Amino acid sequence: MTRSTVGIDIGGTKLLMIAQKTGHDEPLIHRVATGPATTPDDIEAALQKFLTEHHLTPSYVGVAAPGLVEDGRVAVCDVLPKLNGWRGPAGIDAPHILVNDIRSALAEEAAGLADSPTIAVLLCGTAVGSAYLHQGTVVRGCRGWAGEIGYMPVATPQGTRRLDELAGGATLVRATGLRPAQVHAALAAGDATVCRIVASAGEAFGLAIATLVNILNPDTVRAAGGTLNYPGYWDTAVATARTHSLPELWDSCAVERIKDPELVIARGALRLATAAADNAPWIGQYA
Repeated sequence: MTRSTVGIDIGGTKLLMIAQKTGHDEPLIHRVATGPATTPDDIEAALQKFLTEHHLTPSYVGVAAPGLVEDGRVAVCDVLPKLNGWRGPAGIDAPHILVNDIRSALAEEAAGLADSPTIAVLLCGTAVGSAYLHQGTVVRGCRGWAGEIGYMPVATPQGTRRLDELAGGATLVRATGLRPAQVHAALAAGDATVCRIVASAGEAFGLAIATLVNILNPDTVRAAGGTLNYPGYWDTAVATARTHSLPELWDSCAVERIKDPELVIARGALRLATAAADNAPWIGQYA
């Protein structure tokens, strides 16, 4: 068996596992489909199969899960409800650290910045979430749940709505009545209705960026998620954020898309696992 660290990104549609073998430059990566019926046993079985097939004996495992994570357990997980109460893989002969998925992405993105960065990370897939680092310290909140920006109330002509309901990919797909691939096709064909829906969702996401820029005064904002891939969404979001941000705060902030969006959460979990194996003191604030 080869010593390694392992990172796991548990999402509503996929489980992505990544391992870094000692002495190897390129990581091992494997994906497994998930869904609302996915159970902790399913996740642990997939992880065990991954370890066995690649002859891995992990020194530490980093686990990134969606939803609210508190005291080493999943407190609430809307997209994978059977994970509620789960404390991470119990059948693996290795210690693990369990963190919120966007906070895991934060750990990865902050690693390449200067010391004591102030950064906001936003992910917009099915829904919207965020995580923050202020001068090198994770902004946690009283129970470690800071970052649920998807629940930010937004006034609309139809009444107060959550940001998730305005900017999230699930709402966008429902509004168009199309599957994601069909949304891309409609955008490519210049469908005016679909273009308008995507632009409206991008505008809502831009307002969220502006809110974070104005409140947190970050030096960096990084964003990722499948919804950003719809043509027009990201450009509208950035233009909206610029318009509604205090110019001095906007000018001091780099607003960018994450360069490796598909792997950022898993890589963050891997980074946390490696740091935990080395007894690095900074990782505690992420858990």
